[in-house]
Amino acid sequence: MDILGGMNSGGGESPFLKFKTGDQQFYVADDPIQFQYLQLDPATFLSGWGIYYVATGFDFVWDKKFGVPEDRPVSTDPKKDYKRAFSAWVLPQGSSKPLLWQNMSYAETQAFNKILGLFWNEKDANADLLPVVKFVGSKKIQVGMGQSSELSFEFAKFAPRANEFVIPSWYFDDDISDVKGNDGLADLVDKQVNDSNDLLTDDDIPF
Repeated sequence: MDILGGMNSGGGESPFLKFKTGDQQFYVADDPIQFQYLQLDPATFLSGWGIYYVATGFDFVWDKKFGVPEDRPVSTDPKKDYKRAFSAWVLPQGSSKPLLWQNMSYAETQAFNKILGLFWNEKDANADLLPVVKFVGSKKIQVGMGQSSELSFEFAKFAPRANEFVIPSWYFDDDISDVKGNDGLADLVDKQVNDSNDLLTDDDIPF
């Protein structure tokens, strides 16, 4: 909560994208956001561990190498453990600025892992372009004793970076951006690569 105002990262509105299972909806802060296509910047991808403490909020510990897990950090809450987490800058269709998609929820980490499998083997051959995926829907699922969501995405195409996809300068001054590199993940996502040739035409995709 920012009662004083202007205290979010970068001094502006919250840049964070999140998904809520309760109403099957993506949000930016408390505002719902609707989009069909999502452009991602692989150079900003981070993997690691995350936890939420009631007293202090989110705590993320990022891997030195993307997709190669460091040892799980020790939680100071005996009722909670750190879970695998990810971070990525993305640009939803229709948004005037990119958003930081960063979480350790089951629904979102599973969705992001599957998204990687849609384009990972082709990203090096399209190094001057960014991947675009299509959000095709979500549904509630049972996970253990609780409820989560299954988010479905399809690969759309590789496209030039959209003009609006300008990552804010404060991100590069933060320690989060010190952890770089996409090496090491290919073996983990090879089995998830989408071999479908039934892709949308470029005219249908806004990027």
